Amino acid sequence: MSATRRFGVADLVAFALAAATACSIAAFAMHPSAVRQFVSMGLFLLLLPGALFWLARAVRHWSRLRMWGLLAPALLVAAIPLGLEVGQGLRSWRFERDLPRYQALANWALRRAVAGESVRVPVPPEAGDLAHVIWVGDRPGCGKIVDFYWGLGFPVKHTVRRYVEIPAMIEDDACRGDWARGIRRAEHWFEASD
Repeated sequence: MSATRRFGVADLVAFALAAATACSIAAFAMHPSAVRQFVSMGLFLLLLPGALFWLARAVRHWSRLRMWGLLAPALLVAAIPLGLEVGQGLRSWRFERDLPRYQALANWALRRAVAGESVRVPVPPEAGDLAHVIWVGDRPGCGKIVDFYWGLGFPVKHTVRRYVEIPAMIEDDACRGDWARGIRRAEHWFEASD
């Protein structure tokens, strides 16, 4: 039996499901949104029984398929971490690419800060791809902080790209606020989610 005949329609369906799942997870990891989350969850729910089906098929037809039968379930399982890695890499690249625009927008927003308060500032039309909401605050002991609400999901989940005037203060719970999880993206820049 030739190697090209080892792959049938079932294998092609598994490869397509693995590719679609990896792409949808990468898209969600790159820029979270409710639609991307919904698609990723739906494909993930198909992926689990699919992996079990193709694994059972490999065991049932071991004498004919041998190790080739394990390729489909292995690709299905690998789609998840592959999608996450690719998506996180694209997210980091995209932030680095947009950092000068974020910095200019942060400088613009900082001029609208009100001492002791957090205020919402309108997102300029040319920056609609950087944030859908911008909050700027000037809290005593924390300095000025600009939150760019950038990604979202459900249940109510937000992702912010945060400019912090005094980076050391982000370690203070009072300054961090509800943003318990996060990573440093650049000097003065953090990305956090709730």
